[in-house]
Amino acid sequence: MRQRMGTMGILIRRGDTPRGGEIEVLLIQRRFKNQEILENGPPDSWAFPGGAVDAGETPEMAVVREFKEEVGIDVVIEPIGDEPVWGETDDELKEKILRKWWRCFLYLVKQVDPTQEPEVKEPHKHVDVMWMTWTELWERINASISSGDEPCTPEGMRFFVTLENIVKKYPNRSDPASLERRV
Repeated sequence: MRQRMGTMGILIRRGDTPRGGEIEVLLIQRRFKNQEILENGPPDSWAFPGGAVDAGETPEMAVVREFKEEVGIDVVIEPIGDEPVWGETDDELKEKILRKWWRCFLYLVKQVDPTQEPEVKEPHKHVDVMWMTWTELWERINASISSGDEPCTPEGMRFFVTLENIVKKYPNRSDPASLERRV
């Protein structure tokens, strides 16, 4: 099995949100891909925006590029103290045509232009975007993990393996404070 490097960015919005001022994060719904459905597949897993690190790129460059490509938002990395990386996972991707390992670096990102609204920019790869509170996201991922071999929440949400792995690897980061300081 080969290994690739990838990135995901955690974009938060604070303050006066529709959910009462809690910290929310941006999620994107990916399209399912397999041998029969290479593009334009049905809705599948939810994840943070991100993707593969291209040749000649750093993971930091990749997460900035992926945000612009996927949801049309310009971002910069928001380090936690002197650490630019919020976390990293090693994920086995079974859903792809070729099984592979994915080392994913997760970054907190800040929106450069607050007037930009996230929207699906690559409809052949993604279905939808949504904001969800950090607390609700962790609760739903834990429900997905608890459901066994077919990860799915009672509401029918599936999560990309990286999100499940951050919940397993960093259980203390369920606290929204982990998005502002190291916990």
